[in-house]
Amino acid sequence: MKPSEKQLLDDITSFILAANKYVHQHLYSINDIRTKSGEYDLVTSIDDEVEQMLDQNIREHYPEAVIIGEEDAQKDYDQIDSGLVFFVDPIDGTLNLVKKHDCFAIMIGVYYDGQPVCSGIMDVMNQKLYWGGMETGVYCNDKKLHPAVDQSLKEGLVGVSWRQFLRNAFEEIRIAKNSAGIRVMGSAGLEFVEVITGKHIAYLATLNPWDIAAGNVLVQALGYKITNVSGNTINLKKVNHIMVANDQTYRDMRKIQTY
Repeated sequence: MKPSEKQLLDDITSFILAANKYVHQHLYSINDIRTKSGEYDLVTSIDDEVEQMLDQNIREHYPEAVIIGEEDAQKDYDQIDSGLVFFVDPIDGTLNLVKKHDCFAIMIGVYYDGQPVCSGIMDVMNQKLYWGGMETGVYCNDKKLHPAVDQSLKEGLVGVSWRQFLRNAFEEIRIAKNSAGIRVMGSAGLEFVEVITGKHIAYLATLNPWDIAAGNVLVQALGYKITNVSGNTINLKKVNHIMVANDQTYRDMRKIQTY
């Protein structure tokens, strides 16, 4: 049986807040920093401990659910289209955590039969929890956020992934030149937050499923457009080159890409 959105939100927000408390208690006592795919793709003892905490809580409350965690060695994508699935990113922005102890997030995205249900993104250092779902709407702590408002590309700032921007594989530089400017957060979760709070009007990045899942729920719940760069639905079984924006900005970007 599918759990109610309210029950899921009550649970995942409590899981995230407990993990947030742990991070603040251990922020200056990281005892293990390792590399994964490259010199600046890092994982720490905090990543490991937070993912274990979140996994344990999820399994205790939802033992039949599938969990796709960033630090899991094996990820069972074959089952994510059926039943309850939790996408877990224990520390989104680990390089920021290590280098400046700021600008990183804890994220959980919940899906059922492949469809978005609810999620939470914790801006750890600002103590702000962005949470919500397709039925509930979206909140920052106790404040409800407003739905997307159309603006043209030239009216606002665009968040980007710096490596993707430098490659310019999808006309990111031309898009930037037609906007008010670009910004780089170094955390996918906080880039999604900039969009849903109206600070940025778009976000372009190449992301793994656990980077996308939580933000995907919140932007859709608020009426933002999110697709891959070909205009197709996000596929949470693989890496995606994503575009997130209000409808007008999205159309402006697509015109530039297809010109």
